[in-house]
Amino acid sequence: MEKYATMIKEKLNEGKILCGVAVSLSDSVVSELIGISGYDFIWIEGEHGALDRKDIQQHMIAAHAGGAASLVRLVNNDPDLVKPIMDMGTDIICFPFINTVQDAQKAVAACTYPPNGIRGYNPQRASYYGDMNYFDYVKNANNETLKMMLIEQKAGYDNLEEIVKVKGIDIIALGPGDLSLDMGFSGYMDRIEIKDMISHAAEICKKYKMPFIIFPTIEKKSIEEWVNIGANMLCFAKILPLSLTLSINYYLFIMRLYQFKNNIKL
Repeated sequence: MEKYATMIKEKLNEGKILCGVAVSLSDSVVSELIGISGYDFIWIEGEHGALDRKDIQQHMIAAHAGGAASLVRLVNNDPDLVKPIMDMGTDIICFPFINTVQDAQKAVAACTYPPNGIRGYNPQRASYYGDMNYFDYVKNANNETLKMMLIEQKAGYDNLEEIVKVKGIDIIALGPGDLSLDMGFSGYMDRIEIKDMISHAAEICKKYKMPFIIFPTIEKKSIEEWVNIGANMLCFAKILPLSLTLSINYYLFIMRLYQFKNNIKL
């Protein structure tokens, strides 16, 4: 919703590094705890796992209660799936398997009201259940939710420089697991070929001033590696090995790394 989407935009515009955790557990208290622990966003896993629409909305509410933005990954790039998630008021919406400019344009259109898009009108939680003025909501809705394009196949990687130029895209993500499978590497994400592709994707995003998200492990070496390559957003994809008792320490480590790299005081 507006407050949290604005928070994400402001931090990205300031060049800060944002940190999040992916959640696929059904209990939404997990998302609230992660937010309270200091993370910027909760990646709500709508593609893999057992979360349904009700679960997803509960995680959104919990994320906001903890002070974090909500990010929902869709099952696929289908306008019928986009509509309810947008109406729930997600701050960031993630489209998987974006391979072409046309894929990206379709995704943006599904998030956008006519005449520039195809989104149907009847927002629920997104307009505070009707408490928000109709005209105020429509005026700002098209730009309020951040649209993330997830590159997971070589076709998308090859077209990345054209994809980032699509109007309405706010964030690019690269999924090393699916990319390594598509490349025939059986899911081995540490192969030099995959790391080189991630580095090149980061360079393209930097060239076009497009925020770039990657998925490090919880080891500090991995975090440092991807920050130095140019990631603006880090998402820890496995919640079980990520101890919440250490979460603030990891967050502060990343902030100190950013401060040292840029020689500034946060």
